[in-house]
Amino acid sequence: MEHREFVYVGEPVPELNKQGHAAFLMNFQKSILLSLEKQNLLTAPQRERCLLELERRRCNGCHYE
Repeated sequence: MEHREFVYVGEPVPELNKQGHAAFLMNFQKSILLSLEKQNLLTAPQRERCLLELERRRCNGCHYE
């Protein structure tokens, strides 16, 4: 695979925080795992295990009042 670099020249990117952008960040992580699986760098069981770990970490960070 050829290595490519991209330079962003648009407006400043707002900072993402875990609380305000949790759904976006979770979907971004899932898309990375799916990409790795598609490239045969990760097996389906490994992807599932990683997804379970992401969910576990997300729920451990939840604070219910």
